[in-house]
Amino acid sequence: MKYLITALIALLLAHSSKAQTFDLKNKKQQLEWTGKAAFKAYSLTGTLNVEKGTIKITDNTITKLEIVVNMKSLDHDNGDLKSHLRGADFFNVNRYKKAAFRLSKPVSLDKESSVLAGMMTIKEKTHGENIEVIISRSENTITLSFDHTMDRTTYGIKYNSPSFFKSLKQNAIADEFSLKGKLEFKKDN
Repeated sequence: MKYLITALIALLLAHSSKAQTFDLKNKKQQLEWTGKAAFKAYSLTGTLNVEKGTIKITDNTITKLEIVVNMKSLDHDNGDLKSHLRGADFFNVNRYKKAAFRLSKPVSLDKESSVLAGMMTIKEKTHGENIEVIISRSENTITLSFDHTMDRTTYGIKYNSPSFFKSLKQNAIADEFSLKGKLEFKKDN
């Protein structure tokens, strides 16, 4: 009986997986944002800096993912536009300095493409987002690639929205904007 208990404990220990943690590979990773006019063909693109990111993996499953963006890093070549986007009409970055995405449902690493179901927080408003990603993995790194479109009005950003201001026509800004990124995470030692 003693040998049976010892064998069972050894078997359990052999099959229990240790959680692995991966952090952003470097602190200069960026997201690309794109906004566009509601009724015209023009669009504008800029960047945001990712401040921190962590992934935890257990049994070939992402069990935790958190990405934090520094909203004060919101950038565009046009200085006036950059100031307007950083101001109260849009992201109000002096008041709401961070935005974050936190995974709410584990994701298997068995497939290259997956959907990250999680909670996005922008301007202290939190809503569910399902982000389609391509996951590349080696022994020491994980890369998440995505191009996600979401509705800015969900987060209280209603400036020149055709959903709220019907008479704007040519000055309307589409409710949807996109975030595109390729984030690299490195395994902690």
